Amino acid sequence: MAVDMREGGTRLEVLAAVASLERDRETPPRQKDITDLVSVTRGTVSKTCSTLVDEGQLLEDDGEYRVNEEMLLLIYKEHIESYLVRDSANNGFADLVEARNEIRLDLKGELRQLVADDEDGRRDLMVNILQEVLVYALSFREIQTLRDYLFAVDHLVRTLAAHVATNQNLDESDVAHSDALRLLLLVAVVLDRGYAMLARLRASHTDLEEFLPGEPPEDQMIRYLNP
Repeated sequence: MAVDMREGGTRLEVLAAVASLERDRETPPRQKDITDLVSVTRGTVSKTCSTLVDEGQLLEDDGEYRVNEEMLLLIYKEHIESYLVRDSANNGFADLVEARNEIRLDLKGELRQLVADDEDGRRDLMVNILQEVLVYALSFREIQTLRDYLFAVDHLVRTLAAHVATNQNLDESDVAHSDALRLLLLVAVVLDRGYAMLARLRASHTDLEEFLPGEPPEDQMIRYLNP
């Protein structure tokens, strides 16, 4: 997929503007509408829109623009696949790491169906998450590149999943009967990495040692996923 993750803020700003206008209007925006919302000239907007259409991130029809949801899903799917490499368990957190490695295997199968048209809510949930962060990026200028955007999506996924998994009203049957909830928890668990770094910090700081491992929300997610 020929997408430059490091490309600067103009492209992401235009993409975010289209997402915001799409959400707030009955008809897809035109270049004039986009220009009114962003910090660059109309000529730059025109050039950027053409580039985003060529790359498949925007869809254009008779001068109107829409965010290509399928392309966003494909880009995020590719991003998540980079997290599917198994962690080493030789770091003092063997049980935690192995449990997460098993979740990675489960998610591989789920990702193959993520971009398919489905009726179980998985696709809609991920599209809505991707769109929410894209609209947010328009006002939160620290999100400058597509890579920044994807990490911000990761953050929202983990935050959302943590709130859901720690809610007292949730139980195993809710997760078992909701493909969307299951996918959300699977992705959040896979994003939970860094145990080799935790092990080194624990070894270096005695004031941390007695408190690690703790019980992060991802542990509760795993119990819901594998009751």
